[in-house]
Order: sequence, then C-alpha cells, then structure tokens
Amino acid sequence: MPAASRYSKLVTGLKLTLPLAAIGLLSTMFLFSNPPDPEQAIPYADVDVAQLAREQRLSQPRFAGVLEDGRALTLVADAATPSFASDGMTTNAIVTENVAGRLELADGDILQLEAAHGTIDMAAQVADLRGGVRAQTETGYTVITDAIRMQLAQTGLLSETAVEITGPGLMLSAGAMEVTDQAGGTVVSFTNGVRLLYQAQN
Repeated sequence: MPAASRYSKLVTGLKLTLPLAAIGLLSTMFLFSNPPDPEQAIPYADVDVAQLAREQRLSQPRFAGVLEDGRALTLVADAATPSFASDGMTTNAIVTENVAGRLELADGDILQLEAAHGTIDMAAQVADLRGGVRAQTETGYTVITDAIRMQLAQTGLLSETAVEITGPGLMLSAGAMEVTDQAGGTVVSFTNGVRLLYQAQN
C-alpha cells in the first residue's frame, strides 16, 4: 500500500477517534457518586464540546454533584485538560487550573475553597487541590495550607501539609488536618504539632 494512502487513512482514523475520546472524557466529568437532586443542584456551566474535541481542553468547566451524605459539592476551574500517563495514554484524571470549590457542611455552614491547581480523579473519587489552598467558612474561619485531598463520594478533606487556621478568637497551626462527617456533624481533627491560641469572645 502506498505510504500516502496509509497516511491518509491514519489521519481519517484520528479525526474520528479523538472527538469520540474527548466526548467520553466530557461524560466522565459529571460522574460524581450520585446525580444531583433537581430541587437542590447547583446549575451546570455550559461546556464547549467542540473545543474539547478540537483542543483536548475545556474552558470554565464546572463539576457538580450531591455526595452520598446529601451534601452538595461544586468545583469550578479556569481550564481542564486530560491527565496523561508516562506512556502517553490518558488516565481517569483531569488536570485543572485555578480551582474554586463550594461544599455544604453538616451543620449548615458552607466551605469555600480556592487553589492554583487541581487533579480530579473520577475512578478514585478524589480531587487533589494544591499550589496554595485557601478554605473559608461562612462562620468566619479560614484555613491556609499547601495541599488538600477532597473526597467526591462523601464529605472528607485531608491535608498532610502544615495548616494555619484563623477565626473568631482563634489561631491554630498543625502539621496535618482531617475533616469528616460523623453522626450528622462535621468533625475536624488536627495532628502533628498542634498549637492553639484562643481568646474568649465578649
């Protein structure tokens, strides 16, 4: 078979395969553990499927869902691209830039998160936020750390890097932090050299 003919068939095959792969990637972006409740779900942002198929990149993607414990979670990024393994094959992860998150907590509080970078792994049901993470609750508490792992199936946050927390009358630092949902309440645990300065509020 002439080389030109083989090249033509290869190009034709890629034109068919890449858009299908891109659309498959798009479909996985919304596979959180449970579909969102239509009465409570946060609206999805528009997604440019043509851009994803053409560039393997999304602008302003939004990931939204309801966790197993009923908490709504939303992640929004400036851009998202597939994650590639060392052999050049795509993985189940999506790499994001400038991520903002919103998570409902068990006590009715809202946690807002910001990070420079993130990796969302649909198969493992986790989102790794890094590059300087800032989290703030509506009740006035702020957490600053280098990296946080967020569970996508149920409420759960884990930081194994140093954390600093400030809030009403409170300053706390620790080597690690974990947030879980237990018995209907949000539990925050600190380990590895915890230092606390508390001033009673009037």
